[in-house]
Amino acid sequence: MPCDILGKCREWKAVKLKKDYLKKLKLKRNKKYIYLVLPVLMVLFINIFFAYSKFYVFKDTEVVKSTVGNFISGDVVIGAYIDNKYSSTIPSKDAGYVVSKIVCDNDAVGKWDDNKWGLLITNLTKRTKCNVYFKTYSNADAMNDLIKQNGASVSSDDEDNNVRFTGADPSNYVYFNCSDYNNQTSDTCEIWRIIGTFNNVTKSDGTKESLVKIIKEDRLNNDLFRRDYKKNGVGGSTSNKGSNDWTTSQLMMMLNPTDYLSPNYTNSNDIIYSGSQQVYSKMGSYYYGTKGCRPAEAASGSSFTCTEVDFTSTGLKNDATRNAIETVIWNLGGNDNYNTATASMFYASEKEGKGYTNHPGTWTGKIGLIYASDYGYATSGGSTTSRSECLNKELFNWDNTDVSDCKDNDYLFKADYPQWIIDPRINYDTYVYFINSTGHLRSFGNYNEYAVRPSLYLKSSIRIASGNGSKTNPYQLKI
Repeated sequence: MPCDILGKCREWKAVKLKKDYLKKLKLKRNKKYIYLVLPVLMVLFINIFFAYSKFYVFKDTEVVKSTVGNFISGDVVIGAYIDNKYSSTIPSKDAGYVVSKIVCDNDAVGKWDDNKWGLLITNLTKRTKCNVYFKTYSNADAMNDLIKQNGASVSSDDEDNNVRFTGADPSNYVYFNCSDYNNQTSDTCEIWRIIGTFNNVTKSDGTKESLVKIIKEDRLNNDLFRRDYKKNGVGGSTSNKGSNDWTTSQLMMMLNPTDYLSPNYTNSNDIIYSGSQQVYSKMGSYYYGTKGCRPAEAASGSSFTCTEVDFTSTGLKNDATRNAIETVIWNLGGNDNYNTATASMFYASEKEGKGYTNHPGTWTGKIGLIYASDYGYATSGGSTTSRSECLNKELFNWDNTDVSDCKDNDYLFKADYPQWIIDPRINYDTYVYFINSTGHLRSFGNYNEYAVRPSLYLKSSIRIASGNGSKTNPYQLKI
């Protein structure tokens, strides 16, 4: 039927109105899906930003500022802090950092994805700022992660929450003092044990870090050594049976470089003098891996008589090993309640740093010995005597048959020989503690000969590269 121009116009308007109506209807029907998709796109958008290794600041107080459309009224602002200092960039995934915490305002919740190296934010309702705190991923962090992964027997029940291996034979074996760190085997390395990770260890520069502490599995040179035998008037000794001042002891000198000699001592032609008295000869032989003198009698007015000990094959093998050892401040506090003190009592007195009259309470050095508390806290207890019962039992009585679970489930115990520890008695100049081969803690004169098992802290830069800590597959260090 023919239609005039006006009719055609009306028909076109009707068609256009119908199309507009259908578009609005479709938008209305799909509106709920739009509100569901927008939050997902928002999280994806933020995550994509963080998939890159670094971000640069748009303003002085933000690293990333992302607009997420109509879902929120504003922006998401992300700031970065590295080791508690504001950073204009976010570290890359392989830079050696981990996220310690995330703080968001306005009740938003931030979670870091370690695999994608990105931030996920949920519960966004308004303008939000999230600060991401990165910290250096230390060997202590790595060790704690490995402990969790391997399900090793550990405890953290001392007052500082140090993570310690426990039990008769936990998976804490580690290769150390290797001739070839690129080919770590039982032929190229020594077997050591990881005691644990210790919090807030003070380094020589005064800073504090969590550090891994290790001990040589076997005694040094399969031998016994005196700790000190300086007689009265020699090197500050006030008796004829040696001094329990670790900082001037002959054993300390044998284990460490000459840098750690007492300030009152002088070194001349490999002979150490205190005033005009000879104290020792050929220092630092274990540290440098050379032949040297073992601790021996040093009498006033007499020359030091050197009895040779050879560390050319049993001392520290190379600079790679020596440079892996952190120089730390060792506490030298003693305890005189030797027959009643428990592991926690020894731990408290060690930290207090009270020694015999005028003896230093601390020592700055590299290689020491374990503490009485290390021995006590290393037990897991057993079916007859639990760990908590062992920790409440005085270490002096750990040789009793009714608490044999304590020593028998302690990897630091050695039935083959007594071993020196670093703790002194504080009411005797000559007496120090040792772990007897029967399992209990005793104290006796420095001039006696017991086994030496060097102990030290690894630098925080040292990482565990492989292994699971078992005796057949020890941890391998990246040195």
